[in-house]
Amino acid sequence: MRHGDLEADVLAPCGTVVELQYGTLSRNEIDLRERVYGNMVWLFDARDAHRDNRLRIAGVPHRPNVNFVWSRPRETLQACQRPIHLDLGESAQADGLHVVLRISRSHPRQPGRHTGSGVLYTAEAFHNWMAHGLPLTPLILKVSEHAVA
Repeated sequence: MRHGDLEADVLAPCGTVVELQYGTLSRNEIDLRERVYGNMVWLFDARDAHRDNRLRIAGVPHRPNVNFVWSRPRETLQACQRPIHLDLGESAQADGLHVVLRISRSHPRQPGRHTGSGVLYTAEAFHNWMAHGLPLTPLILKVSEHAVA
């Protein structure tokens, strides 16, 4: 789907543009895409950060929410006004499943560190939403009552 000089990566059946980002974008590029696309979500590649343990997740008992701690996050994420999803890849913290984290809340606690919460989905569920419009069902992790990020 083309919008002027921009071409959307994915147009989900519900009409939402999914912008897939593997590299870095400037704040101006983020702002431009959000203005042009309107109804959109971001899917950022965070596999390296998660694999290197700079982005850790921990489940909330009996709830679909997870908490996260991210050391040295992408600084431009703060410029995003649209929903942010992070492709975490195969996660040891999610029983080896390939997962996507939708960030609900993010708080820069100190320079170079973010904490927050979100909801996990399997990558398969996220793909099925993007490609076929199937509803996204959160993944509920099996966690102990003492687990924290």
